[in-house]
Amino acid sequence: MESFLRVLCIGLATGLLFATLGEGTPIDCCQKTSTTRLQLSKIKHYHMQKVGLCPVDAVVFTTVKDVRVCSDPRRPWVKKAVRYIDSMKQKTTAVLTTQGMKQQTTPVLTTQGMKQQTTAVLK
Repeated sequence: MESFLRVLCIGLATGLLFATLGEGTPIDCCQKTSTTRLQLSKIKHYHMQKVGLCPVDAVVFTTVKDVRVCSDPRRPWVKKAVRYIDSMKQKTTAVLTTQGMKQQTTPVLTTQGMKQQTTAVLK
């Protein structure tokens, strides 16, 4: 019994030691930028990484196959890709808001009786 308690105390002390040595939750950062040039049609989305918690400024592209590529935001092709993705998002939003909506009338029961409620729904 005494040896069990000794092993248990050593195990707890070791666990606490390793828990305090870590620097918190790991952050998924690009350590450097890649020279890989992506086709615009292969990019699903992107996000910007700024120096601070991470060591480099980068545009992090995610491809349609969920591969991450860290790119230098100063490169001309990266700027073009960011503009392209942003324009595609705007076009998609515009289509959903102007063409994808229709009106639907639904009866609603209130304390004064039945009335019609008109809502916009996607086609």
